[in-house]
Amino acid sequence: MSKEDELHTSLAHIILCAVAGKSLSRASGKSFTHPGMHANFLIHGVIGFFHYQSNAFNNDFTELYKISLKASKYLAIPCLMADLYHSDQTLRSVHLLSGVVPFVLALTKNDNEPLGHLLVACNVVSLCYYANEKKSEWGWYTAGAAVLAYFVTTQMAPYYQKITYPLALALMEYCAMKIPQVTFNPVVELVS
Repeated sequence: MSKEDELHTSLAHIILCAVAGKSLSRASGKSFTHPGMHANFLIHGVIGFFHYQSNAFNNDFTELYKISLKASKYLAIPCLMADLYHSDQTLRSVHLLSGVVPFVLALTKNDNEPLGHLLVACNVVSLCYYANEKKSEWGWYTAGAAVLAYFVTTQMAPYYQKITYPLALALMEYCAMKIPQVTFNPVVELVS
C-alpha cells in the first residue's frame, strides 16, 4: 500500500472511532452486551488506525488487526441483537452464541466463513423482524448498513474494501445509536 492509501484507510478507521466513541459515551446500563457493539467498533477503529500506520510506529499490528477484524464481523451485530432482546433471556443467549461460535472458530484458525456469513445474515434478518415488529425505521437502516458492511464491501476490490468496510461499520453504528428501543440515558449524578 502506498502512503496515500494507508492515510485514507487510517482516516476511515478514525471516522469509525469517532462514531463509536460518541455511541459509547452515551451508553449506560447494567448489561455487558449493551456497549458490546460500540466498544467492539471503537477498538477495531483504534487497532485499524495503528495497523495502517504501523510503518510510522515501527510496530506490526497485523495479527491484532486480524483478530479485531473478525470480532467486528462476528460479534458486533449479535451484541446489538442481544441488547435489543434484553428481556428475553433465550433470544439474548442465542444471539450471543451466534457471534461467539464463529469468532472462536476464527481465533482457533478454523474460520468457517460460510457459517459466519450465515449467522451474521440470521442476525440481520432478526434485526429486520425486530424493526418491523417495533416499527423502527432506524432498525431498518441499521440492517441495511449491516448488509452493506458485511456483504457488499466484502465483494469490492481489496483497496476499496479496506476503506469502505470501516465506513460502513460507522454508518451501521450511527444507525444503531438511533434505534429508539435502545436507550442511551446519560448518567445523572444527584447533587445534594
